[in-house]
Amino acid sequence: MKTISRALLLGATLSSTIALSAHSQSVDEVIVLSTPTQKPANEVISTTEILSGDALQAALDKPIGDALSSLPGVDSAGYGPAVGQPLIRGLGGYRVDTMVNGMSLGDVAAVGGDHANGLSLFDTERVEVLKGPAALRYGAFAATGVVNSFNRHMENGDDATDVLFGFGDNAEETMTALFARRGGYAVSAFSQDADPFTAPTHAESDRQIAHEREHAIAEGETPEEHPAHADTEVDNSQNESNGFTVSGHFGDEATNLSLMLSTLNMEYGLPGAHAHEGEEAEETSIDLEQQTIHARLRQQLSGDVFNSLQSDLTITEFEQEEGDADEGVIFDQDSLQLRVEAAGSTGDWQTLVGLEYRENELGTTSKGSGEHAHGYVPDTERSQYGLFAFAERESNDWLTELALRVDSVEQDSFHDEADENASTSHDLTNISAGLARKIGNDLLLGGSVSSTERAPSQVELFAEGEHHALSRVEMGDETLDKETSLSTELYLRRNWGMSSLRLAFFQNDYRDFIYLERNDDHAERADENDPNSEIEVYGYDYASQDAELTGYELQYNTMFGAVDATLSYSAIEGELADGGNLPSIPPEKIGLSLASNIGPARVTLDIENAADQNDVATNQADDEEDDELATDGYTSVDISASWQPEAYEGLTITGAIRNLTDEEIRHHSSPLKDRVPEAGQDIRITARYKF
Repeated sequence: MKTISRALLLGATLSSTIALSAHSQSVDEVIVLSTPTQKPANEVISTTEILSGDALQAALDKPIGDALSSLPGVDSAGYGPAVGQPLIRGLGGYRVDTMVNGMSLGDVAAVGGDHANGLSLFDTERVEVLKGPAALRYGAFAATGVVNSFNRHMENGDDATDVLFGFGDNAEETMTALFARRGGYAVSAFSQDADPFTAPTHAESDRQIAHEREHAIAEGETPEEHPAHADTEVDNSQNESNGFTVSGHFGDEATNLSLMLSTLNMEYGLPGAHAHEGEEAEETSIDLEQQTIHARLRQQLSGDVFNSLQSDLTITEFEQEEGDADEGVIFDQDSLQLRVEAAGSTGDWQTLVGLEYRENELGTTSKGSGEHAHGYVPDTERSQYGLFAFAERESNDWLTELALRVDSVEQDSFHDEADENASTSHDLTNISAGLARKIGNDLLLGGSVSSTERAPSQVELFAEGEHHALSRVEMGDETLDKETSLSTELYLRRNWGMSSLRLAFFQNDYRDFIYLERNDDHAERADENDPNSEIEVYGYDYASQDAELTGYELQYNTMFGAVDATLSYSAIEGELADGGNLPSIPPEKIGLSLASNIGPARVTLDIENAADQNDVATNQADDEEDDELATDGYTSVDISASWQPEAYEGLTITGAIRNLTDEEIRHHSSPLKDRVPEAGQDIRITARYKF
């Protein structure tokens, strides 16, 4: 029935907008800032998604993955309201780089799915998701993509002051933010505080409860009574964050230097943590601090080959403490990234060449009294040298993009015992090419092919202990080979009148795809003195085998009457070579957004329908205790209205209701989906004053 409803929704929306081709106005051009030559989005062979304007303002309080999850092919791996790492075409972690102003954040998000990205959206002007050839500018991400946010501190502008206050009733959430610019200097600050949120039903899903009931009966135990569906406050789901940024710009149009210093503090709980049998559950939380210095030097050149030079340097100090009062791990990471780029032209080719260096030192300390003094990852050092080149041209209505990147990666681990130290090195070659044909002024047909190589991460190589916050033991493998991918994409883009259409099909074939595989030889028991006690902490190995992902993406924008409409669709499938499904692959989704001016207000209605996800992964172990469970679909409805009073120029008041129908929402891409649902209905109000 849900499939029929989705088909009717898609067909009805498309049918209602056929007549729009008669409009004489055209869709505004959107320039993609993350690409080397900053072209209009419709002329970039690399697939790009952009979040800006009102859509971005409505998501300021969300983690980056949640803010982007309405875009085609983008999802979020959520661990509660504070953590939502972005997934691109079903994958995340070390396969997706989340950046600010083109530079990596320097956080430890990829070291664990429960770690938040060190990024706040309060100072962000826009976010771009870039895939395909142009993504190689930032690393081996052409098969997946990069998320690049643009902080307004790094670009100079007119004098302005911007003050924001917000409140959400579900978690008693408060937000305040300030941005002020005078001359070439700017300062900003924000604060966000939320209590535990309320879900529209009990914490564990019906499928999880049924699974536990079947297991109890099989063990000869009396199953617990099924809880009633009722509003439930989710324990340990509170979060608090604040930050401060200052910046300055110096020089002239020929030579200018931009400096930015920022600090970020976050403290949040991880809901859904398991307690060992017979023990009271401990509240697992994470507390992080991050300081970043970003310097950018731009120089205009008068040479025949290169006309501009840009150098970016980012230095980040990051500290994170996670766990409960007795157990957990402390991360201490120092990172440095330097990128130098020269842009120019050769004949009818626009070119960009660059050099990048990254250095990362990660120290870990265990808070418990376990076998290792370090956490589940030992102390590591990682250094990476990269050279890259990008070229594009337009000739006789043919668009061509070429990208090449070579990297050398060295990683070392350090233990208390010198003979346990390990070292690995990988040489990586990434190449990508795209070709497209313009047909008239409004149709583009094209595609790209990319061959990418990714070095295993320090976690995949060197992990060897209990990740307490996730209740599992992780064991790396120093012999893992580099992960390679052959990726192809075909697409169609068309603009006509006030409408635009984008279709894309992609296929990624991986060799030596790295993933977590169950291995209970590494499991720990709730009571080590009782050999019959139930295993409470499962063991996992990092293993590899070939894999394949395929998917479709669609986005259709139009206007009928006074209504702006956006229809989106995405579907992804992922399988391992042995026939098993990849875990946490998002389901088929359809989204519909309608916006219109009603009187003095701008009203927006957002509807997202996710299908059931029954293509689940197995744990590869001898039993089915920890197999991935299927996830029921849902329909989410959000509505908002923004009003700008004529008597108060610069003031915008926005009211919104998220999850209007109080739907039970569980994202299949969230590892906590069967232990914690998303928040129920949330009434919000925001006041923003610019002067």
